[in-house]
Amino acid sequence: MNPELFIALGLGVALLTLGHCLSQRAERRHQQALGKLENRTLQRCLELLQALQKHRGLGAQQDLHSVSQRNALARQLDELWLNWPGTSLQLPPLQQHWPLLRRKPADFEAHSRLIDALLEVIEQLEDRLYQHQHPAIRGLGEACRALEDLARLRGLAVRAANYSRCPAGLQMQMRFLCERLDTQSPDQTLHALLERLRQELIESPQVRLAPADCFALLTPLIDQRLQGIRLTLA
Repeated sequence: MNPELFIALGLGVALLTLGHCLSQRAERRHQQALGKLENRTLQRCLELLQALQKHRGLGAQQDLHSVSQRNALARQLDELWLNWPGTSLQLPPLQQHWPLLRRKPADFEAHSRLIDALLEVIEQLEDRLYQHQHPAIRGLGEACRALEDLARLRGLAVRAANYSRCPAGLQMQMRFLCERLDTQSPDQTLHALLERLRQELIESPQVRLAPADCFALLTPLIDQRLQGIRLTLA
C-alpha cells in the first residue's frame, strides 16, 4: 500500500475515533446536565406542592393571621413559578394558571386541578430520573399523591369549620378521605388526628374546631411527610 495512503487512512480512523469519543463525552455531559436540571425542577415541584396546598387550605379564611400567611405564600409562589423550565424539559406550562389562582384564593377546585397537574409532572420527572440510575426515587409520585389526600383533607376541614355543623357535601368528601388515609397507613399519629376530626368536626352535631385549629392540627404531619419525601432526593 502507498505509504501516503496508509498514513491518510490511519489519520482518518484516528479522527473518527476521536470524534466518536468526543461525541460520547458530550452526550454524557448533556445527560448529566439534564439530570441535574430535572432533579432541581423536582425539588422545586415539591416546594410548589407544599405552598399551593397551604395556599388552598387558607383560601377561604378572612381573619388577619390567615390572610397574612396566604399573602406570604402567594409571594413565595410568585418566585417559585419564575423561569418554569417547561420548554427546556418539555413540561406543561403550569405557571400560566397561577395568576388567576392568586386573584381567587378561595377557589378550592381550581387549586386542586393545578395541584393534580403538578403531581403528574412529579411522576413524569420521577420516571425520567429513575431511568438515569436513581432507583431510590421510585414511589415518589405515589407518596406525593398520598400527601395530597392529607392536604386536601386539611383544606376541606378548614372550610367545614366555618359552619356550626359540617355541611353534608364536605362531610361526605372528608369521610372518604379519612377512610382512604386510614387504609393507606398504620401511622398511629395520623389515626389519632383523623379520629379527632371525626369526633369534633365531621360527625359532631356541633363543630368544635375553629378553622385555624384544623390547619394547625394537620400541617405539622403534612410538613413532616413532605420532608421525608425530600430526603429521597438527597
